[in-house]
Order: sequence, then structure tokens, then C-alpha cells
Amino acid sequence: MTDLPILIADIGGTNARFALSTEAPQFFTQAQTLEAAEFEHVSDAIDTYLHSHGIKQLGSIALAVAGPIRDEKVVFPNSHWSIDCADLRKRYKVENANLLNDWEAISYSLSSLGSDDLISIGGTWGPLNDADYSVGAIGPGSGLGMSGLLRRDKKLIPLVTEGGHAGFSPENQLQGEILSYLHQKFDDRISRERLLSGPGLVNIHEALCSIHGHDNPGLIAADIAVAGINKTDAICEETFDLFFEMLGQVAGDIALALGAYDGIFIGGGICQRYPAQLAESRFRKGFENKGRHSHLMTDLPTWLITHKNPGLLGASVFARAAIK
Repeated sequence: MTDLPILIADIGGTNARFALSTEAPQFFTQAQTLEAAEFEHVSDAIDTYLHSHGIKQLGSIALAVAGPIRDEKVVFPNSHWSIDCADLRKRYKVENANLLNDWEAISYSLSSLGSDDLISIGGTWGPLNDADYSVGAIGPGSGLGMSGLLRRDKKLIPLVTEGGHAGFSPENQLQGEILSYLHQKFDDRISRERLLSGPGLVNIHEALCSIHGHDNPGLIAADIAVAGINKTDAICEETFDLFFEMLGQVAGDIALALGAYDGIFIGGGICQRYPAQLAESRFRKGFENKGRHSHLMTDLPTWLITHKNPGLLGASVFARAAIK
């Protein structure tokens, strides 16, 4: 392994978080966040980071990106940036320059999260050990991310999915009415992401206003959350409660679909911002309500990720595995 610095990053539509990979238990150092809008090309942001930390030569590069990767290239759906690994290798004179999906990076991070990085949200608590395991992850934010991680014969195998775009299935009459409303609004199939995301909170609130015969005040997701937490608006409170219950339903579906019986990890900005509300919500009720398979869910642990940069953590784990 080269002694030269390993550049890692977690790049979304708005922010690019850069750092240098290190060995466990720290995993990365010198983290710095730059705004994508301030730079014409990703290389401009990388150059700024390298100059800020006095780095003249890199050993390798691993970038977690919020966009579809094709032929070692990504065009960001919510940014003017695009990245080509061949260009990175040439510009920075490295043999290894790799892209991985942002939720693939989350998957890689799961094996290295400690008890200080997690909050138990039900089930039988227990950290992952060195034996084989199968776990899943879900995270509502601007969209709905999903992934899994297998450990087999000491190797980590991430499962990258687009499960957030699978169709939503209601489990009671009210959820069915919400789904019917959204069918009228979007004139299309309704994915899980239409409900379990920041925009999803707005969609649920709008549907409930219609169902209950109230005028829609046009609140944004943050306002709905605050009003729901403070119990200053009944429909906002119902929206927030339903959001977490439906998140539990989908998280339980992931556990069954992936055979992730060693645990489900919850990430994403919404849950990390409101941990107490998640813990006190009907999340576990939705999670465990699996009919004839409910007995499989009772002890299955669910954890909230509290680590501030799991994407960088996972990118570091990936980067070091890639160059061994």
C-alpha cells in the first residue's frame, strides 16, 4: 500500500465533503466541506482541498457520489458537476480512482460503526461481530436511499439498490386514501420515495389536508416537522406520526426482502435530525407488523446512525479495500 495520501469524498448535489483516509479506528482525517455551486468542475474543488492541506501528490482517490455511475462516470442529477475516473487518473497521476454510489458508501460504513455512532430503536441490541452477517440500511432525506451489506468469509459485499423507487403499499384505509390522492396528483405509480423523503412529508401533509377537508397552507417539510413535534397543528402532528410508521413498514419490508435478519440501520437527514421523535413513534409498530412473519421481526434490531459522516467512513473502508 502506498504511503501517499488517499483522497476520499462524499459528494451530493449541494455539498462535497472531502477528507483523507486513515486506518481504523479513526478512518479519516482533515475533513472539509465545499459547496459544489462555487466550483465549475469537481477538479477545481479537489485542487482547493489539496492546496488547503498542503498536499502535492495523491496515492489514490475514492469518491462516493449521489448519482448513477456508468462506465466509471457520473453526471449529477442535482448539480452541474460530472466526474470521469479516467480524467481523475490522468490529472492526479494515480492508478486507482474509483466512484461508488453514496448508499454503497453507507453500506461499507455499517461494519465500522461503534456503539457511540448508533442509537437503538428497538429489537435485541448487539453490535455486528466478526462472523458472517446480513444487514440493511434505509435513509429518508431529499430522496429515499436503501442498501444492504453482507459479510461472507471476512469479505464485505455491499448490496446497492433503488428500493426507494419501488411502489408504496398501504397497510390501512387512511394510507390507502393518501395513496389515492397522490395517484391523482402525479397521475403515475407512487413510489416509496413519494412519501418517505422531505418532499414526501409535504405530499403526506397535502393529502391529509384534502382528506380532512382543510385548506392546504403550503408548508415546507421543516415547518411540518416543527409543528408536528411541538403539537401546534393536528394535521402536521398526524403527518409526522404517519411518516415514521410508514418508514417502519418499508424498513421491515427491506429486512424480509434482503434477508437482513441481523439488523436494519436508519440514516438520512430527517431521522438524524429528530432522533427522539423516531424512538417514540410508531416506527417499530410498522416494522414488526408483518402478518404471519411478525415473529421474525420482534427481536430484529433497528439502529439509528448518529455518525456525522457515514459516507466518508464508508468511502475510506472502500478505498483501503480497493488498493490492497
